[in-house]
Amino acid sequence: MLNLESTALSRAQIVSLNLRQRFRFFNVSAGYGFYSLYGDSDGPFSTPSDNYNLISDWGRRTQPLHQFNATVNSKFYYGVFLTGTMTMNSGSPYNITTGFDDNFDTNFNDRPPGVKRNSGTGSGYLVFNFNIAKAIFFGKGGAATGSGTNLNVFANMTNAFNHTNFGPPSGIMTSSFFGMPTSARDAREIEVGLRFQF
Repeated sequence: MLNLESTALSRAQIVSLNLRQRFRFFNVSAGYGFYSLYGDSDGPFSTPSDNYNLISDWGRRTQPLHQFNATVNSKFYYGVFLTGTMTMNSGSPYNITTGFDDNFDTNFNDRPPGVKRNSGTGSGYLVFNFNIAKAIFFGKGGAATGSGTNLNVFANMTNAFNHTNFGPPSGIMTSSFFGMPTSARDAREIEVGLRFQF
């Protein structure tokens, strides 16, 4: 049985930079975020490693320290539109535990002596997505105004370069997978379709 109370603490230092620039054939927008987030809890239902020493759980949150994203929108000849996005993060922190209930509080989330919460860092994240579309308009004035009955032909490519983005490694020291990722994000996906609008 758990007795939950709102005694957790957190601290956040965030820097956000954004840039937008329009060129002749394309628009570029980019953003960078620096997230220095610390606390002694990972959520409302997380339990401390030591109920009598909450400050021992003070450590990094699971938010990546650096995040960067960029978008490029282009309009080519014959009404062909191309959009490309890139998202990149540094590695996410993860917790390292012994796999035992060393302090006998019935919670198996104890860390080795001297190891802070979320002191491990996983692999970074990098993905490129692309969308290309062409609208074929029917009737007078449709192409000129960009409205009216049209047939939209499009192709979406997610994780276009099929970059492997691993999930967080196992932080349980007694596990045979300790220090190794046990999951990965989605591989490349390609979607091609037609959309009729009227």
